[in-house]
Amino acid sequence: MGKLRFEPKVRPLVEGEDYDAYLTILREAQADSGDNHIYFDLEESEKPKEVKKAFMFVAEKEGIPVSITRRRGANTLVFSFKDESGAGPVSVGSGRMSADEARDRIMSALRGAGASLQKSEILKATGVSASTWNIRIKELIEKGEVKRDGERRDTRYTLA
Repeated sequence: MGKLRFEPKVRPLVEGEDYDAYLTILREAQADSGDNHIYFDLEESEKPKEVKKAFMFVAEKEGIPVSITRRRGANTLVFSFKDESGAGPVSVGSGRMSADEARDRIMSALRGAGASLQKSEILKATGVSASTWNIRIKELIEKGEVKRDGERRDTRYTLA
């Protein structure tokens, strides 16, 4: 009679000492990420795609919230650690916002300015994306809450 044997359906990308090495690097990078940009320089023989997969495998197994990208023109990986809430690095324009929040931010920026503003000034002040802007400013103009003056690059916006 034959013998029953068990093997994992999917082989882990990294195991043993390699796993521990990747984990140590991730933890060290995460600890220093608050005040620093984190880069991982690869050796000539290392393939960025494979190393990134290995880091992501370990990060997922250990619950380390990180995003890893390859730096263009270099054999380097860039680590971006998310905050404790998992919301990602805090920056203007990151994440999705509701339509109401976008309209509120636009109105607030116009109220606070005391003068007419260009689209670029409002986007910078509010963190609203350009695609969201196009929809929301049209709604605000149609409701009569915002007034548009000028054309194309010379367009300025004020409260109605």
